[in-house]
Amino acid sequence: MKKNRKTIILMAPTPPPYMGPSIATQVLLDSRFCYEFRVMHIDTADRRPLSNLAKLDVTNVYLAMKHYCILFHKLLFHEVDLVYIPISQMTIGFLRDVPFVVLSKLFKKKVLLHLRGGYFREFYNSSCWVMKYIIEKTLSKIDRMIVLGECLKPLFSGLIPEEKLSVVPNGADMAFDIRESDPSEKEHIKILFLSNLIESKGFKDVLHSIRDVASKCGNVRYKFAGDWRRNEYRLKCEDYVEREDLCDYVEFCGTVVGIQKVQLFQDADIFVFPTYYPMEGHPWVIVEAMAAGLPIITTDQGCIKESVIHGENGYIVPHRDPKAIAEQTIQLVENPQIRKKMGIQSRELYEANFTKDHFVQRMIKAINLTLNSQQNDSN
Repeated sequence: MKKNRKTIILMAPTPPPYMGPSIATQVLLDSRFCYEFRVMHIDTADRRPLSNLAKLDVTNVYLAMKHYCILFHKLLFHEVDLVYIPISQMTIGFLRDVPFVVLSKLFKKKVLLHLRGGYFREFYNSSCWVMKYIIEKTLSKIDRMIVLGECLKPLFSGLIPEEKLSVVPNGADMAFDIRESDPSEKEHIKILFLSNLIESKGFKDVLHSIRDVASKCGNVRYKFAGDWRRNEYRLKCEDYVEREDLCDYVEFCGTVVGIQKVQLFQDADIFVFPTYYPMEGHPWVIVEAMAAGLPIITTDQGCIKESVIHGENGYIVPHRDPKAIAEQTIQLVENPQIRKKMGIQSRELYEANFTKDHFVQRMIKAINLTLNSQQNDSN
């Protein structure tokens, strides 16, 4: 156990539900992070479905008040050096987070915020002048901000000095059994989409690309795994598959977790994720696909392009472009050696940048930089 450890309040959710902030929190709590620092965890999770996220309802108000009280108690009765807060990029969520910052600064504690998305600039620009003032005033009080990629630093241009920004991509140890095999011997090429089945994650674009792929390459099989957020989507997509005579090519797997999820990644040959989800940062499914050694077809959303290098471990396609998705899928299906080479490159990039150890080490560095920074003069 490290001597003279600094004390950190970690205000962050744990799973369920499974989303970026909760997964990252669990990775930290299960790592040497808790030996490096004395961690006091305040679990801010709302165990209800994700559809309740950042909504103004009685339960969310109750949870916010509860967490304010817990934070106040810990600041009052414990020696605390730093408060870590994943910050929201939506109005209601941000307003919920502001008192966490204010309370921490009233007690003269260092504050480290973590943006786990790529929408903050749009959120700020679309806000009214009162909300802009609240955002600017709040960010002026903090000591450091973490973003998920280098290309997301401009989100805070004019709001936070660049020297107060740290880059910490997602990372975790993935239990995939990477087996060497001859890709040309496969009877069927298995193509996987895995995410919540909402339109902006791009699953319908993948679905609409299948007819072109299947007409050129009959040996493909698609699996769509994830939660249907709206039942009408499920009914329309199932009707589309039947109407277009794609039943032999498409399987909807529903929500997958644990060994079932691992098996899907291990059985896949190509991962397709053409997201245009506005809140996207550094999707965990991209990290998982890289760890599984898969070539990836995706989009330039959030900081994905810092993980998927076009032409090296996958292809970056335009948003909402089924034709482009089909073209790159056909390229990978018809060229097994390219598919294999890109898969190997995905795994190598994962091991070099996105393991649990890389993630934890970068988090420790960001916290130490915050702890060692001079007190914010504007506090």
